[in-house]
Amino acid sequence: MGKRPEGVTEYTWGARKSRKKIILISSAAVVVVAAAVAGFLFFSKGEKPPTNSTNASLGPNMTAGQYLPRKIDGVMAIVDKSNVFPVAIMIENLVSARPQAGLGDANVVYEALAEGGITRFMAIFASGADIKKIGPVRSARPYYLDWAKEYGALYVHIGGSPQAIADIKAKGVFDLNQFYHSPNFYRDSARPAPHNLYTTTRLLAFALRDLKASDTGSYDSWTFKDPENTASLPTDQKTIEIDFSSFSYKVDYTFDREKNIYLRNQAGAPHLDADGKQITARNVIVQYTKTSLADSTGRLTMVTTGEGRALFFRDGSVIQGSWKKDQSGSRTRYVDASGNDIQLNRGTTWVEIVPDDRQVVYK
Repeated sequence: MGKRPEGVTEYTWGARKSRKKIILISSAAVVVVAAAVAGFLFFSKGEKPPTNSTNASLGPNMTAGQYLPRKIDGVMAIVDKSNVFPVAIMIENLVSARPQAGLGDANVVYEALAEGGITRFMAIFASGADIKKIGPVRSARPYYLDWAKEYGALYVHIGGSPQAIADIKAKGVFDLNQFYHSPNFYRDSARPAPHNLYTTTRLLAFALRDLKASDTGSYDSWTFKDPENTASLPTDQKTIEIDFSSFSYKVDYTFDREKNIYLRNQAGAPHLDADGKQITARNVIVQYTKTSLADSTGRLTMVTTGEGRALFFRDGSVIQGSWKKDQSGSRTRYVDASGNDIQLNRGTTWVEIVPDDRQVVYK
């Protein structure tokens, strides 16, 4: 408790102790609040209504309280969350694995066929949001590696085809395989195996720390723009239909004019995330590519480099153009018929990788 010094009355000594106690309590409160704020900044999306500062760069006088277009999707974000290191997670789409968790929170999603007419997702997260459940996490396939590499992303999966496992090493993919990093994943006992492996952004943050990843991403950003005014958008019903294989994997998007977003549907019904919300996109890209059988197991191979046809859906309209990718680690460029980079709306983009013999209907 401390001895009262000579010449100090009992009343004064008690008052001093009370003031000291108040100071200590106040200091502790400041620490707690600071920690809470830090946690909020680390995991919050930091979104703000779009401005016209398209593709701004961080200047010498920028501060952490200011906003920049997020590198991954163009959404305005606080400076220290404008270029979060990306993670690319393989997510299952087998009917028995639905609904997925966290898929609606991804910044970019690639959908492509795996085998047996079943599609699989690679969801990229780079917003700093706190997402408490992502999955079910599934295995790697070779062509997804080239899309992950163009972001320099941490590629998150459980196992993979023999070719994919060989390519991960040969291509120097920044890899997080559950077989060797089980603490960064967990099993949901309420769901049957093997469709019950999940992760979280917090567990992946630990993985990035342990693997000594950079704090920021190192890849070329696409070009983004602000959305058009509602009055300028088409008034007739707009839909996109993608027939991957069977009805269970038929995808369509319906354009919501009032919100200027595309509502994603699957197997004739709204595609809901585990939280019950329908998955949406600001942009939908259809990327046609040559697809063929890789082996007798039904696994596929896809051409991921070179160039090919592409369709770009935004603002209720379609632009015909092409995709270009020089090599495995190059960023895919999306251009119009004149060779100009497509300006995407700020927000989530779904990239539908479609075999060049499949039909895509849009009206």
